[in-house]
Amino acid sequence: MVRAATAELPPPPQHLSPATREQVGQAAANQEAEWRRKSRQSFPGDHWSQDDDFGASERKWAVDEARRRQVPVTEVLEAVDEELHHRPVQPPRKATASPCKPRPFYD
Repeated sequence: MVRAATAELPPPPQHLSPATREQVGQAAANQEAEWRRKSRQSFPGDHWSQDDDFGASERKWAVDEARRRQVPVTEVLEAVDEELHHRPVQPPRKATASPCKPRPFYD
């Protein structure tokens, strides 16, 4: 009980500056075509799994970027979201999710 009461609080989380937020969002946008290409290659014909795989790639990048910049992952994801909503979405980017459907094949 004494140990918990005397422990130091962690420092408050850092935040991305507006300029850095824009850079981070653009960096993710620049990677999206490659993430989607790899997902289509890994899951041909299975749009839901392609989206799921894309999300895993995006999440890994966001976690790595947050660690590198020493900010919470939410800061990076918010920067990506802001960039995505900053202008109309053009292929290969998308701002929707594929409906969950049974796979066309099962292993």
